[in-house]
Amino acid sequence: MDSPQTPDDRAEPLGVVVGVDGSRIGLAAVRWAVAEARLRGLPLLILHAAPYAAGSTAGARRARDILARAFTVAHRADPALRTATDRTSLPAVESLLDAAQRAQLLVVGMGGGERPQEVLISSVALDVSGRSPCPVVVVRGEQHPAPDAPVLVGVEDPAIDAAALTVAFEDAQRHRGRVVALHAGHSAPFDLDTLAPWTTRFPEVPVEITVVPGSPVPALLAAAVDARLVALGTRAHRAPARVLFGSTSRAVLRRSPVPVVAVNPGAARLSGEPVATPATPPATRT
Repeated sequence: MDSPQTPDDRAEPLGVVVGVDGSRIGLAAVRWAVAEARLRGLPLLILHAAPYAAGSTAGARRARDILARAFTVAHRADPALRTATDRTSLPAVESLLDAAQRAQLLVVGMGGGERPQEVLISSVALDVSGRSPCPVVVVRGEQHPAPDAPVLVGVEDPAIDAAALTVAFEDAQRHRGRVVALHAGHSAPFDLDTLAPWTTRFPEVPVEITVVPGSPVPALLAAAVDARLVALGTRAHRAPARVLFGSTSRAVLRRSPVPVVAVNPGAARLSGEPVATPATPPATRT
């Protein structure tokens, strides 16, 4: 088996970055990230924040073990995928946000673990999701949705949620799936004509608009049961974006049965062009 690699040049753009903390949910995030990196034809960076390891032989050994185990999981999932590992001395949030500056996608786990000091706790996933300049996927566990399950995107207003819609359509085209745009309220604020910027760019992606009465949180959680991925825009309310993002996004992210991709409305790295749908999954790079 290949040995874990480390990045040669930290100024270089990154592909898919996954944060690990030694927990089982962190390894589930690695498996999810491997599959996504393979489909996108991008390299994978496994990142572990280990400020505890500074000046500590035992801490450094633990950090190496965490990264080695994560690398092994990734290698077994796809031996051909170009995979690197990196350890930082910064706290988890700062480490992940620093990597997000150069990544196309950031993946984190959200859940408990055996050792609290090694767990990427919920507050870290929430904080990173609200501040990252690139989309953040929060993996909630070992879900196995149906292959034809759609991408569910919560839409309050297409103009406000444009970035989340773009990510949802890109993902659906990449996975040869469909999009369900859900609005919770007592009126239909948009129709397929309103979604023309996306249906024109992604003509092969089927889209369905669902309008349900009531609060968006229970509606999104109920619909997420039949989804493969939930896409949500993040937005601050009465607080700086670095501290808080929308209560709906937070609630869904905490309770979703499937992975959630949180998209900053000002996300710097959206493709801007339709994603080509290959006849076969793209070859991985070695």
